[in-house]
Amino acid sequence: MSLVENNFEYNLIFLVGQSGSGKTSCGKILSDLISWTFIDTDEELILKHGKSINDIFKENGEEFFRSEELMIVKELIKKSNLVISTGGGMPEIKNIMGLMNYFGATFWLKTSPLEIEARLVKSNKNHRPLLFNNDLSLIENLEQQAKNRYSYYSRASFHIDTDKKDIEDVALEMKEALYKS
Repeated sequence: MSLVENNFEYNLIFLVGQSGSGKTSCGKILSDLISWTFIDTDEELILKHGKSINDIFKENGEEFFRSEELMIVKELIKKSNLVISTGGGMPEIKNIMGLMNYFGATFWLKTSPLEIEARLVKSNKNHRPLLFNNDLSLIENLEQQAKNRYSYYSRASFHIDTDKKDIEDVALEMKEALYKS
Protein backbone atom coordinates (compact mmCIF):
# COMPACT_ATOMS: atom_id res chain seq x y z
CA MET A 1 0.00 0.00 0.00
CA SER A 2 1.42 3.38 -0.92
CA LEU A 3 0.78 6.72 0.68
CA VAL A 4 -0.79 7.94 -2.55
CA GLU A 5 -3.49 5.27 -2.18
CA ASN A 6 -4.26 6.78 1.21
CA ASN A 7 -4.74 10.28 -0.20
CA PHE A 8 -1.34 11.45 1.00
CA GLU A 9 -0.70 14.82 -0.59
CA TYR A 10 3.02 14.39 -1.44
CA ASN A 11 4.90 11.86 -3.49
CA LEU A 12 8.39 12.81 -2.26
CA ILE A 13 9.88 12.64 1.22
CA PHE A 14 13.08 14.53 2.04
CA LEU A 15 15.12 13.78 5.15
CA VAL A 16 17.33 16.57 6.52
CA GLY A 17 19.64 16.79 9.50
CA GLN A 18 23.28 16.74 10.47
CA SER A 19 25.66 14.00 9.39
CA GLY A 20 25.08 11.06 11.67
CA SER A 21 21.45 11.90 12.43
CA GLY A 22 20.27 8.69 10.73
CA LYS A 23 18.91 10.03 7.45
CA THR A 24 20.23 7.15 5.35
CA SER A 25 19.54 4.34 7.81
CA CYS A 26 16.04 5.56 8.70
CA GLY A 27 15.28 6.51 5.10
CA LYS A 28 15.99 2.99 3.87
CA ILE A 29 13.66 1.52 6.47
CA LEU A 30 10.94 4.10 5.76
CA SER A 31 11.16 3.43 2.02
CA ASP A 32 10.66 -0.29 2.69
CA LEU A 33 7.71 0.41 5.01
CA ILE A 34 5.87 2.44 2.37
CA SER A 35 7.21 0.57 -0.71
CA TRP A 36 8.93 3.61 -2.22
CA THR A 37 12.41 3.95 -3.73
CA PHE A 38 15.23 5.21 -1.52
CA ILE A 39 17.76 7.77 -2.82
CA ASP A 40 20.80 9.14 -0.99
CA THR A 41 21.97 12.40 -2.59
CA ASP A 42 25.56 11.82 -1.43
CA GLU A 43 25.57 8.42 -3.14
CA GLU A 44 24.16 10.04 -6.28
CA LEU A 45 27.06 12.51 -6.28
CA ILE A 46 29.60 9.74 -5.75
CA LEU A 47 28.15 7.83 -8.71
CA LYS A 48 27.98 10.91 -10.91
CA HIS A 49 31.58 11.97 -10.27
CA GLY A 50 33.21 8.60 -9.62
CA LYS A 51 34.83 10.10 -6.52
CA SER A 52 34.29 10.17 -2.78
CA ILE A 53 32.52 13.11 -1.16
CA ASN A 54 35.84 14.05 0.41
CA ASP A 55 37.58 14.07 -3.00
CA ILE A 56 34.82 16.15 -4.59
CA PHE A 57 35.23 18.71 -1.79
CA LYS A 58 39.04 18.69 -2.03
CA GLU A 59 39.17 19.00 -5.81
CA ASN A 60 36.23 21.31 -6.48
CA GLY A 61 35.32 23.06 -3.22
CA GLU A 62 32.13 23.41 -1.23
CA GLU A 63 30.43 25.85 -3.63
CA PHE A 64 30.70 23.35 -6.50
CA PHE A 65 29.47 20.55 -4.24
CA ARG A 66 26.39 22.57 -3.20
CA SER A 67 25.59 23.42 -6.83
CA GLU A 68 25.73 19.71 -7.65
CA GLU A 69 23.38 18.95 -4.74
CA LEU A 70 20.93 21.54 -6.04
CA MET A 71 20.99 19.98 -9.51
CA ILE A 72 20.23 16.56 -8.03
CA VAL A 73 17.23 17.90 -6.10
CA LYS A 74 15.94 19.66 -9.22
CA GLU A 75 16.04 16.31 -11.03
CA LEU A 76 14.46 14.36 -8.17
CA ILE A 77 11.46 16.70 -7.84
CA LYS A 78 10.41 15.57 -11.33
CA LYS A 79 9.94 12.02 -10.01
CA SER A 80 7.58 10.41 -7.53
CA ASN A 81 7.45 7.84 -4.72
CA LEU A 82 10.95 8.60 -3.44
CA VAL A 83 12.40 8.82 0.07
CA ILE A 84 15.44 11.08 -0.25
CA SER A 85 18.29 11.34 2.24
CA THR A 86 19.98 14.72 1.77
CA GLY A 87 23.50 15.81 2.65
CA GLY A 88 23.83 17.47 6.05
CA GLY A 89 24.66 20.88 4.58
CA MET A 90 22.15 20.81 1.74
CA PRO A 91 19.52 22.87 3.59
CA GLU A 92 21.98 25.79 3.62
CA ILE A 93 21.58 26.16 -0.15
CA LYS A 94 19.51 29.26 -0.80
CA ASN A 95 15.79 28.47 -1.12
CA ILE A 96 16.27 24.69 -1.18
CA MET A 97 14.17 24.07 1.93
CA GLY A 98 11.34 25.97 0.28
CA LEU A 99 11.75 23.88 -2.86
CA MET A 100 11.75 20.60 -0.93
CA ASN A 101 8.77 21.70 1.20
CA TYR A 102 6.83 22.68 -1.92
CA PHE A 103 7.39 19.36 -3.69
CA GLY A 104 7.42 16.98 -0.76
CA ALA A 105 7.20 16.27 2.92
CA THR A 106 10.38 17.17 4.79
CA PHE A 107 11.56 15.52 7.98
CA TRP A 108 14.24 16.95 10.24
CA LEU A 109 15.90 14.10 12.08
CA LYS A 110 16.82 16.19 15.08
CA THR A 111 19.80 14.73 16.91
CA SER A 112 21.96 16.27 19.63
CA PRO A 113 25.66 16.87 18.91
CA LEU A 114 26.59 14.44 21.73
CA GLU A 115 24.48 11.67 20.20
CA ILE A 116 25.94 12.32 16.74
CA GLU A 117 29.48 12.31 18.14
CA ALA A 118 28.90 8.85 19.63
CA ARG A 119 27.58 7.60 16.26
CA LEU A 120 30.29 9.19 14.10
CA VAL A 121 33.23 7.95 16.11
CA LYS A 122 32.49 4.55 14.55
CA SER A 123 31.80 5.80 11.02
CA ASN A 124 33.59 6.67 7.80
CA LYS A 125 35.35 9.97 8.44
CA ASN A 126 36.19 10.47 4.75
CA HIS A 127 32.50 10.79 3.96
CA ARG A 128 32.13 13.86 6.19
CA PRO A 129 34.77 16.38 5.12
CA LEU A 130 33.31 19.35 6.99
CA LEU A 131 33.49 17.55 10.33
CA PHE A 132 36.99 16.13 10.30
CA ASN A 133 39.22 18.39 8.20
CA ASN A 134 39.96 21.34 10.47
CA ASP A 135 41.47 22.15 13.84
CA LEU A 136 38.26 21.77 15.87
CA SER A 137 37.36 18.59 17.71
CA LEU A 138 34.45 16.54 16.41
CA ILE A 139 32.10 17.77 19.15
CA GLU A 140 33.12 21.40 18.51
CA ASN A 141 32.43 20.95 14.79
CA LEU A 142 29.06 19.34 15.51
CA GLU A 143 28.02 22.08 17.92
CA GLN A 144 29.08 24.79 15.46
CA GLN A 145 27.19 23.10 12.61
CA ALA A 146 24.11 22.69 14.79
CA LYS A 147 24.17 26.38 15.63
CA ASN A 148 24.60 27.34 11.96
CA ARG A 149 22.10 24.90 10.48
CA TYR A 150 19.24 24.54 12.96
CA SER A 151 17.39 27.54 11.50
CA TYR A 152 17.41 25.79 8.11
CA TYR A 153 16.50 22.35 9.45
CA SER A 154 13.68 23.82 11.51
CA ARG A 155 11.86 24.75 8.28
CA ALA A 156 11.08 21.05 7.75
CA SER A 157 7.43 19.96 7.83
CA PHE A 158 8.08 17.42 10.58
CA HIS A 159 10.64 17.32 13.41
CA ILE A 160 11.59 13.89 14.75
CA ASP A 161 13.87 13.63 17.78
CA THR A 162 16.20 10.67 17.21
CA ASP A 163 18.26 10.70 20.42
CA LYS A 164 18.33 7.30 22.14
CA LYS A 165 15.90 5.81 19.59
CA ASP A 166 16.34 2.77 17.36
CA ILE A 167 16.31 3.54 13.63
CA GLU A 168 13.28 1.28 13.20
CA ASP A 169 11.34 3.34 15.76
CA VAL A 170 12.30 6.60 14.02
CA ALA A 171 11.16 5.22 10.65
CA LEU A 172 7.84 4.10 12.16
CA GLU A 173 7.40 7.53 13.76
CA MET A 174 7.91 9.15 10.35
CA LYS A 175 5.41 6.80 8.73
CA GLU A 176 2.84 7.54 11.42
CA ALA A 177 3.38 11.29 11.00
CA LEU A 178 2.75 10.98 7.27
CA TYR A 179 -0.53 9.16 7.72
CA LYS A 180 -1.74 11.60 10.38
CA SER A 181 -1.06 14.67 8.24
